[in-house]
Amino acid sequence: MPFQPLIRLVDDDADLRGALLFALRMAGFDAAGYESAEDFLSHDDCRRPGCVVMDIRMGGMTGLECQAKMPDAGFDQPIIFLSGHGDVEMALLAVKRGAADFLTKPVRVEKLAESCRRLCAWHESERKAAAEKRLARERVESLTPRELDVAREAAKGLPNKAIANALGVSEQAVKIHRSSIYKKLDAKSAVDIKACLDEAGIENAAAKAAADDAPLIRAALLPPDPDEAGR
Repeated sequence: MPFQPLIRLVDDDADLRGALLFALRMAGFDAAGYESAEDFLSHDDCRRPGCVVMDIRMGGMTGLECQAKMPDAGFDQPIIFLSGHGDVEMALLAVKRGAADFLTKPVRVEKLAESCRRLCAWHESERKAAAEKRLARERVESLTPRELDVAREAAKGLPNKAIANALGVSEQAVKIHRSSIYKKLDAKSAVDIKACLDEAGIENAAAKAAADDAPLIRAALLPPDPDEAGR
C-alpha cells in the first residue's frame, strides 16, 4: 500500500504550531508537528511523500541548517519556509538553495493549504516517476548483452529477419532472445520495448551520443575549404 502524503510542521513556537496543525487537519491533511529541526530529522519517516513547513529561524538548528542536512538523512520533500518580516533575505537564500516556497508570518491558512496541496501533488508525481524509472532500469539490467542488442533493434520496429542480418545471428536466435526480452521487460510489443528502454535512459542516451557525434561526422564528410587549404 503506498504511503499517504504527510505535512510536517517544524516550529519551536508551540502556540503557532498547534494552531497551524489544527488548521491543516481541518483542511483534510494528515499533519505532524515537531518542536525543533533536530526532533524532525530524528523521528520523521522520510519514506512518506508530502512536504515540510518549517520556521526559518529557530532555537538550536535553524531552518537553513536543517535544509542542508535533509538530503543526507534521506529526505527529498519540498520545503515551505515560514519567516518573519525581518527574515526575508534569509528566506530568499533558502529558495536559492532549493526551497519550494516561503510565507511570511502571520501565516494565512488558505495560502498555506494551497501551497501544501500543490507541493504534495508534485512530490507524489516525482516519487512515482522515479519509481517507474528505477523499475525500468532494473528490468533492462536483467537483459544479457545480446538480448539488449536485440531489444535495441526491435525498438526500431525491425522484423526478426532484419535484426538477424544486422547482428549477424540466425533468425531463430533472434526469436528466442525476443521471447526472453518480452518476459523480462514485461512487454507485449516493440512499442513497449522502446518505452522501457527510453524510461531506463538507454535509447535516449544513445540518441544523445549520436547527436553529439553528428557534427564531427558531417565535418569529416565535407570537402576542405579552398581558402583553408591554401593557407
